[in-house]
Amino acid sequence: MNWHKISINTSVENEEMLTEFLTDISNGISVDYSMDIMKSGVEDFDNKFRLNPDDYPESDIRLTVYFDESVSVDQKLAQIRTFIEETKSLVDKDDINITQDVVKETDWENEWKKYFHSFRVSETFMIVPSWELDDHEIKADDRLIKLDPGMAFGTGDHPTTSMCLKFIEKIVKPEDKIIDVGTGSGILTIGSHLMGARDLTATDIDELSLKVARENLKLNDIDGVEVRSSDLLKNETRKYTIVMANILAHVIEMMITDAYNCLIPGGHFISSGIIVEKKEDILTKLESAGFTVLELLEDNGWISILAKKED
Repeated sequence: MNWHKISINTSVENEEMLTEFLTDISNGISVDYSMDIMKSGVEDFDNKFRLNPDDYPESDIRLTVYFDESVSVDQKLAQIRTFIEETKSLVDKDDINITQDVVKETDWENEWKKYFHSFRVSETFMIVPSWELDDHEIKADDRLIKLDPGMAFGTGDHPTTSMCLKFIEKIVKPEDKIIDVGTGSGILTIGSHLMGARDLTATDIDELSLKVARENLKLNDIDGVEVRSSDLLKNETRKYTIVMANILAHVIEMMITDAYNCLIPGGHFISSGIIVEKKEDILTKLESAGFTVLELLEDNGWISILAKKED
């Protein structure tokens, strides 16, 4: 099978609006930042990441979506162009550049290898793609997340994912009961398992993401995780000590009340995928639902929130 690849180079200010739209018309997107953006605020970046500048946009960001060959790529391109034309809040529209390409199934692995490399995401979490495992030097206290992202969200290099992992590193205990809503590649579930948690549930509405999550759990020698299809928390009946969701702000809003109801007293809600402009709205809704906000992390215009359902 071949895949249609559509890439959009644009200002970083347009990321949230385009990400939300592209998520609605595809199974998921990848986001590549320019080297200048990635280097900002990261000490000794070149030695830590050792990336090839040719693999990244010269400036701002590149959003990429893939569609299988059964989909009309011309129709998708028309949808994208119409959205850009009609969305007044997008900036620098004349500089938005859309390109189209075809990726053969046999080239898919090499396509990911160009852009995805080992890197440290927190004090102890280290993300390592399977094709670099033999070359990686493991430190004594490293928690190694082996990952083949495939076409699912979540490689750890996006601020929303890395901030979630920092919260996981901080609060997850072996006795926790955890649900990872919108699991994508399964990265947050894997991180929770590495912290000792064993009562883990990973859900997603997208079957392709569930397939990738199962493959990544196997890659990390993890079994016993309940991986299943679910529309957020709408039909959830179990009680958890931690609910985590790295999605988008408008989806987080939809699930705040359900997250509160699914938690035991004293349980935590980790939410991410929230742009700075939506921060106050989300904080207000969390507090209205009964949550106490414990901590906020901010990175490159994105917010992650750690909240608690009080005893």
